[in-house]
This record gives sequence, structure tokens and C-alpha cells, in this order.
Amino acid sequence: MKQLTNILLTVFLLSSISAWGQQSNNAERQKRWDEMIAKRAAFFTERIGFTPAEAQAFWPVYNELQMKKGQLHSKMRTFHRNAKTNEKGERIPDFEKITDEMVHIKVQEATLEKEYHLRFKTILSPEKIFKLYQAERDWAGELLKDLQERGGRPNR
Repeated sequence: MKQLTNILLTVFLLSSISAWGQQSNNAERQKRWDEMIAKRAAFFTERIGFTPAEAQAFWPVYNELQMKKGQLHSKMRTFHRNAKTNEKGERIPDFEKITDEMVHIKVQEATLEKEYHLRFKTILSPEKIFKLYQAERDWAGELLKDLQERGGRPNR
């Protein structure tokens, strides 16, 4: 279930980032991104019940994890974009290379999850870590619901 949630969140974030990247108005894009990050923080804070000290210690670590995961996802997108093409310009991907890279990136992401889980244990109680993982799943559901309500378009 967590893997499905992560996949859905990744798909949404990747499609959102891709669509945002195509817009010419960087200020508007940044504003929407900042709003989404603020909503996520409020959502997690409500669901997990951070103390002020926990929140102050947690958010920099969590944001660092998200940045590293984003770098892995960006690496995957770049890898796909640079797949081989034939003389007609048709894409002919090296499926062995792609699937090997996908697994490698999943392993890297799992390693990050494990590393940051250990870091979270120094900041939060086991109960709050459990609530964090639930909040991540629920947040992904909220993002997916929002996307569906807008007709599958990442931006209105």
C-alpha cells in the first residue's frame, strides 16, 4: 500500500513539476509551489501533532529527504528523455538499461528512506513516526483527489 501511495505521489509530483516547468510565469509557479508546501506542513502538523520543538527539528530533515528524492526522480526523467532514437526520430529505449536504472533508483530511494527513518527516530517518538507515514499516505490521497477534481490537469 505504501508503495502504491509513493507511486501515486511521485506521478502527481512529476506531472505537476513537468507542467509547472512549461509555464512562462515563474513567480506564479513558485507561489503555487510554496502554497502546496505550506498546506503539506499544516496537514502533517495537524495529523502528527508536532510540538514546536519537534517541528523545528523535523522540517529541515524532512525537506532534505524530499529534495534528495526529487533529485532521484529528476535523474529518472532525464534518463528517459535521453533514450535512443532511430533515423526517423522515433524513440528506441534500451529497456534493459531503463529497467536496471529504475531498480537502482528504487534501491537508492529505499536507502534514503531507511537513513531518514533513523534520523526521524532521534526527533520523534515511534508513534509520531507512524503518524508521519500515515500522513504521507493521506497527503498523497489528498493530492490525487485534488488532481481528479481539476479534471486530471496539474494546473488550472
